[in-house]
Amino acid sequence: FENVTGAADIAWLRDASVNLLYLDMSKWQDIRVIDDERVADFIREVPEARGGAPLTLQSGIAVARRAGAGKLVMGDLLKIGPRTQVVGKVFDVKTGLRVRTVRQDAATTDSIMSAFGQLARAVLNVAPPAGTSLGSIGTGSVSAYQSYMIGVGFLNRWMLDSARTAFGRALALDSSFALAHYKLATVYGWQTPNSEEGPRHAALALRYGAALPQRERNLLLGAAALTEQRYAEACSVFSRLLAADSTDVEAWYNLGECAYHDPAVVPLAGDTTRFVFRSSWNLMLKAFRHALELDPTSHLAFQHIQDALLTRVRQGCRLPPGVERCGSTGVLFEGVLQRDADSLLIAPVSLATSTASRSEQLVAAQRQGARRANLEAARQVAEEWLRAGPGESRPRRAYARILLRLGRVAAADSILRGAGTGIVAGESAGYVQDRIEAAIKLGNPALAGSIADSLLRALAGAPPNQRNAAVILNATFGKVRDLDEMIRLSTPGQELARRYFTLQVRAILGVPSDGILPLEDSLARSVVGLQDAKRAAVTLAGSLLFLEPGLRGGRWPVADTASTDPRIALVSHLARSDRARVRSALAGYDSAAAERQNEPDGGLALVGALVHLAVGDSIGALRLLRRFHDGSWALSPIGDQPATGFGFEAMLWPRMFLLLGDLEAAAGRKDQAAHAYRMFIGFWQHADPELQPIVQRAREALTRLGS
Repeated sequence: FENVTGAADIAWLRDASVNLLYLDMSKWQDIRVIDDERVADFIREVPEARGGAPLTLQSGIAVARRAGAGKLVMGDLLKIGPRTQVVGKVFDVKTGLRVRTVRQDAATTDSIMSAFGQLARAVLNVAPPAGTSLGSIGTGSVSAYQSYMIGVGFLNRWMLDSARTAFGRALALDSSFALAHYKLATVYGWQTPNSEEGPRHAALALRYGAALPQRERNLLLGAAALTEQRYAEACSVFSRLLAADSTDVEAWYNLGECAYHDPAVVPLAGDTTRFVFRSSWNLMLKAFRHALELDPTSHLAFQHIQDALLTRVRQGCRLPPGVERCGSTGVLFEGVLQRDADSLLIAPVSLATSTASRSEQLVAAQRQGARRANLEAARQVAEEWLRAGPGESRPRRAYARILLRLGRVAAADSILRGAGTGIVAGESAGYVQDRIEAAIKLGNPALAGSIADSLLRALAGAPPNQRNAAVILNATFGKVRDLDEMIRLSTPGQELARRYFTLQVRAILGVPSDGILPLEDSLARSVVGLQDAKRAAVTLAGSLLFLEPGLRGGRWPVADTASTDPRIALVSHLARSDRARVRSALAGYDSAAAERQNEPDGGLALVGALVHLAVGDSIGALRLLRRFHDGSWALSPIGDQPATGFGFEAMLWPRMFLLLGDLEAAAGRKDQAAHAYRMFIGFWQHADPELQPIVQRAREALTRLGS
């Protein structure tokens, strides 16, 4: 609909008119109406529309033919004094001839939406279905509707904070506006998925949406199931919508959402020894890709393709009968992402009984290069996203993250520095984390620490769950007091666990503390009593692997030389105090580490170096740390977890540089030693007072080198 008179106060109707007419015409269930979002997808491909020119009849007919429509409605908007006249022109798509022209006047702004209801009846030239209320799109407030349409635009461009504000404004004007509740539930699902606000707004949308067309009511029904984590039910609703209309972008998007999030694991063909995920990530990828084929600007659909392809494992649980959500009642499963040609291959295995199978999957994925293949697939999708939204920051950030994972740090950093909006809370925290990682890997940990500190200060006063990522990032730079508080809040009523994990973090950082040893003993006995030694070794891995072996005095609370985790198996051999077996195990470990040089490190180099040093082999330790520095470090994500608990990959890096400096200095390589010491000091120069003696030692070592 063209704003013929150019009146500014009805300019918003140029796009909104398609939505208004669609919502009313869809109430006739014996005709199919192409929804406004699909119409917008088609029009985006018309050259004159991209330039802002009015759509010609010839182009309109071509669009209608592409959509498979039999009739086309085009129209004009005219402002005549206080009145707004809406003119609808109906064309036969096959002949291109005008069938009829209909007009409807709106005396005031508030009567515009009811005018479109009458226009819909005139366009179709038939009486509405019995009991149907035309002109009722869920709100009688033009201002609420305008805010809603603004919010939809923000949401589709991933401007979540702005979208939430716009939908909130719409609901402040009309609290019973079902479509605004529905879209606001989507925003909460992305921003705060564990909040009760998403399910609350989805339920309100369903409650107030009874008068909407059938398609919209089904979307609300599926959304309510999705926000309440009834994923199988949600997928069923969206599949039915697609059976009715295979070009429904919103149904494809939501089918991808429920398939991505569903964690349920079920027996394969009734065989309780073999399991599959109830939903397929290949279906998820297909759904999101279909949505993008129909609407290349759908930013929301791009995101979960990235999320899936950048992860290494899919997590899930086997749910007891009648239970819909994973939790303490579910048996936890993981499946490593492998490849089968162009498809993903994910077989869930129980973490309680099948750790060997999981390790076999990791080895198989490594040998087939699954991680790099998935990253390359993600890169291609990100490039499509960039082409669809060249002026948007979100696709640039996503592309930069993939480059980081591929080890192309300088290229990622260049994009990140041009794609940000400063240090703010909420949806840009992930971007800040990537900036920190890039700065560290480009040799500037001091800058990275400054960014991390700014992020934490920007989140001052935010709920703890929103600050956790920033707290963990700051621990990398030797600021652990906030992490101590985070651990306390995460372990209510579990004093032993709180004390252990507080000291476990320090063991990971390389801060000497023999106070952890009695806590290890107590926790190991508890886990062994409830489960077994294998589970105890996994639970205590953070300290078993990363506490300096020399601090133990031979005290090892548990060992598992048969562990499928090569790091645990190696330190377990060390615990047996058999030097010959340790050296034999180290030879195999070093060989496996060399094969993994194009994979993320995951603490492999540091564990190996510590064990080499424990048997007096500084050359072997130095070799592993150099290989880390020159290779696997670039591929190691800052947020990976090397062990159970509160420790993360980047927390290992400062101590690794300190150790590398010591070993390079002992080998007489002063320049390399000086570089390593400077990196360590850059990390911890503003660390908490309890860590400053270690920083001072590094400064003194640097001085001795003459640097």
